Amino acid sequence: MKRDTGLRQFSRRFRAMGADVEAWVWNSNEQRAQGALLATERFFTRTEARLSRFLPDSELSRLNRGAGRPFTASRLLYYLIGDALNWRERTGGVFDPASLNALVAFGYDRPFSQMETDAQSPESGGWVVSSATNGGLQGRRIDSSGIILGPQRRITLPAGVGLDLGGIAKSWTVQQAAHRLGMRGACLVDAGGDIACVGSPPREPWVVTVADPLAEDRDIAVLALKNAAVATSSRVYRRWLHEGQPAHHLIDPRTGAPAVTNILSATVVAPRLPDAEIYAKTALILGEAQGTAYLETLSDIDFMLVTDDGRHLINRSFEEKAYVPSHDNFANRL
Repeated sequence: MKRDTGLRQFSRRFRAMGADVEAWVWNSNEQRAQGALLATERFFTRTEARLSRFLPDSELSRLNRGAGRPFTASRLLYYLIGDALNWRERTGGVFDPASLNALVAFGYDRPFSQMETDAQSPESGGWVVSSATNGGLQGRRIDSSGIILGPQRRITLPAGVGLDLGGIAKSWTVQQAAHRLGMRGACLVDAGGDIACVGSPPREPWVVTVADPLAEDRDIAVLALKNAAVATSSRVYRRWLHEGQPAHHLIDPRTGAPAVTNILSATVVAPRLPDAEIYAKTALILGEAQGTAYLETLSDIDFMLVTDDGRHLINRSFEEKAYVPSHDNFANRL
């Protein structure tokens, strides 16, 4: 018989970075665990205050206002922008952090929770941005290649260029929060479906679900995780009408407009959340054929793509590891 370790699960919920965040940690000391969870919330608050494009006094906002002039950045901002530019190269420009002006031009100029839902967002019942519905929106190609990262953490944005680090900043924050919280015990941090975990609870893995983008109250997969991360990129939840046309927050840098794609959501499991987030977003923007081909070139990832017509595109490793009710070989996996 195994000896009782005295470990218990503690959790904390809060709102940050436009998402509902929940963190769990296993520890035998309640005071220690609660202190670590409070520190996790404070870490999110500090990082958001520095990196949010919606806060006028954030470091990112000050950098954007100073476009055309050298800006001395913190180590964190300098690192994240450098990382984002590396991802631009690695994805051939399908991911580009210089999407701020396009997002604002298409109406996403304030936190989504503050957007006038009744006036600008279609009613939630059954409304889906299909691959054809936003074809009338026009933009200009986005190109961050002119950004200069100089010595002493000097960043120079070309005049008229603005950065949005939303997804990459949130995924970095979740991953770092999990590393820090993991020093107190097995933990999992979930920020609106972007998840990172360290270790696993006693005698079992972390179990998380993947929601059906066509029916929020239904799950389409169940994942068992240990020392892993999950990111889901979706064009279903942050959507609105712009000049009478459906729009969403995932900008295709090649067109400078909301992506025209038949992928509703892309879920990727990877060792690190920032990687999973970029992989998922890139695949969604590329669409079914190119997105699937792109993901299949990557190692150490599992993925599920959901199309407009409800099909589930799953690679073999996802199918082997996850409980997927729509497939025949899911029995006794967990």
